[in-house]
Amino acid sequence: MEEKIITIALLPYSKAEVLRSLLEAKGISCSLENVNMIQGAVAAGVKVRINAKDAKKAYPILDRMLGKPAKSYQQTENAILVPVDFSSSSLKAGAMAFEIAQKLDATMVFYHVIPQPDYFTIPYSDVMAFDAGLYDHLKEREEHVNKEFVGFLKKLADLVGQKAWKSVKMEQIVKMGYAEEDILNYTEVHPPRLIVMGIKDPEKERETIMGSTTAGVIYNADVPVFVIPEKAPILNLASVKKVAYATNFDVKDFASIDKLLGILKPFNTEVTCIHIGDKDQQEWDEAKLKAMSKELKRNYKDTNLKCTMIEGKEVLADLEKYIQENKIDVLSLTTHKRNMITRIFNPSIARKMVFHMKTPLLVFHA
Repeated sequence: MEEKIITIALLPYSKAEVLRSLLEAKGISCSLENVNMIQGAVAAGVKVRINAKDAKKAYPILDRMLGKPAKSYQQTENAILVPVDFSSSSLKAGAMAFEIAQKLDATMVFYHVIPQPDYFTIPYSDVMAFDAGLYDHLKEREEHVNKEFVGFLKKLADLVGQKAWKSVKMEQIVKMGYAEEDILNYTEVHPPRLIVMGIKDPEKERETIMGSTTAGVIYNADVPVFVIPEKAPILNLASVKKVAYATNFDVKDFASIDKLLGILKPFNTEVTCIHIGDKDQQEWDEAKLKAMSKELKRNYKDTNLKCTMIEGKEVLADLEKYIQENKIDVLSLTTHKRNMITRIFNPSIARKMVFHMKTPLLVFHA
């Protein structure tokens, strides 16, 4: 019986060639029609043709290429994603992520993005002239990154101990692209249980790639992000005794606290929900905090969990003071996605914290 051939898209030649490459990479046989090879020109619309039986696999690939990713639900994978740039802050993040992965019996995924170079091209019809020297540079860069990766993993293995190192399953990914965008795209396809990232000292390197990437991931990721500042000591989770969760009585706080307690379950940790509020609204805030405390104690009877309120107006300064006075090891909170105008004129408190605090920050997303 002859197989039915269908057209899944009508595209400019350059995009049709890209789509054909993507489909063939997935084992889907593909052909192009309306390409005028004799005159050396290309028709305005090139048909991309496949077997009808491959349509189910082909359409999601087409959608992703055209910027319409599938919105199907992806189940969270038992993995800890660790984006690295081989710096000392990445080493600290890797050490913390290793211990979490070990306790949760999760896989560690190390992820490094080689910055995408700018291609200088001369357009001529559908032909592009590339700088041939660029390919040699990219090859050298890739070889250099692979050597750096080997050295980084060796340092990390020495830090956590060779025997313990072998007890955790690991994967490593190196790709070329744009760090924030690629990390977020990866988490959409393979949602990890947690992202653990280092961030450099903002006083020395405020505009570094890692710093801006970390802030972008914090703001846009749909999974929890654990940020380890460069000035933070290399933490041993056994020494993490106190965790503070900053609440503003948002309905999403209960879901975030549930995830937080799930991560902290293997550890003997005290969790305090804190709220910073004005004196004018103290009575109303105390009533909400009392109701929240009652609900949490009812749902988590065997957990060392309490709620407290701090009077103040400067959230960042008051939080820092509370952390120092109470020797808090990790601060956690929930951040919300907002429109660009709001982000410019009223930056997220999580973004401010990550650049100013020395305390590790665990961020959940509403």
